[in-house]
Amino acid sequence: MTAKAKAKAPSIGRQGWLDAARAILIREGVAGVKVDRIARRLKVTRGGFYWFFDSHRQLLDALLADWEERNTEGFKSVVRQPGRNGMAEFRALVDVWLNEKSYSPAWDAAVRDWARVSGKVANAVRRTDDIRIEVLRQVFIDLGYEGQEAFVRARICYFHQVGYYALGVRESREERLRLMPLYTRVLTGR
Repeated sequence: MTAKAKAKAPSIGRQGWLDAARAILIREGVAGVKVDRIARRLKVTRGGFYWFFDSHRQLLDALLADWEERNTEGFKSVVRQPGRNGMAEFRALVDVWLNEKSYSPAWDAAVRDWARVSGKVANAVRRTDDIRIEVLRQVFIDLGYEGQEAFVRARICYFHQVGYYALGVRESREERLRLMPLYTRVLTGR
């Protein structure tokens, strides 16, 4: 894009379009992610969309890539901490789930619903689940578990949390924190 064209570019950036698309995906599902709906939400014309995306498909691909990166980064950061302490890593991972700052369960659920109608998205969900389970496996290795036991504990922990959200369990933050020591003992064996 030339400098003159950039100067005329709409004030809503690419990330703004993605953020609006994500909000619609969460609220309405993938069928609701339409360029005209996103434009109305942003209070701009449809034409602004084409500054950032060539097609609706490109937007959906970007939305999926954004989910894969942003909704998994919190998991990955847990095992990048210096000093590798398994219990500290586990607590940091619990913090990712409890605070929902680097992980959005609503966004995760929306992408999982989308995966039911798209093989490409289903593959991305499986790939992302594998990455997250691998992070948990490393946490359990750092807790002193080996081989298959670390892997199975990682899966149980991950499936527990995904199920927690899939079932729509509603508990206050205080209740979740009150139960956390018991969950920690049951899931980690520590």
